[in-house]
Amino acid sequence: MPIIDIASNRNILASGLNVNGSICLYDMDSKSGSWIKTNDLAPNMGELLPALEALAISVIITRQIHPMALKILSNKGFDVYKAKGNLLEENIQFYQNRTLDLYSHEAAMELATVCGGECTSCSTDVCDEEKKMM
Repeated sequence: MPIIDIASNRNILASGLNVNGSICLYDMDSKSGSWIKTNDLAPNMGELLPALEALAISVIITRQIHPMALKILSNKGFDVYKAKGNLLEENIQFYQNRTLDLYSHEAAMELATVCGGECTSCSTDVCDEEKKMM
């Protein structure tokens, strides 16, 4: 789950995955979390997916996600859930209680205005990666 900051806001969800941000890796079996700067895990978004796969991460809970990022994550087998609010622990509980919704393409399209709705005009790392796949 993307979080604002590992030092002072480790329990507040960030708006979305960002290579300059931080994440909480929560293990449902051991009921424990670890916090890491995203950049320490992967220096760019293109390397973040393989890093998450190597850690056997299968679920991402986020407040926002761009449509192309959702498509890439879904195609790679990740389940992406839409967070309710911005509190980490509450969203873990929502997930455990199965009350979080999978992020829909329609919900992600609400953010498409950032890229004009098309990946061809976008300059984010995620869209750059998608352009390579086309």
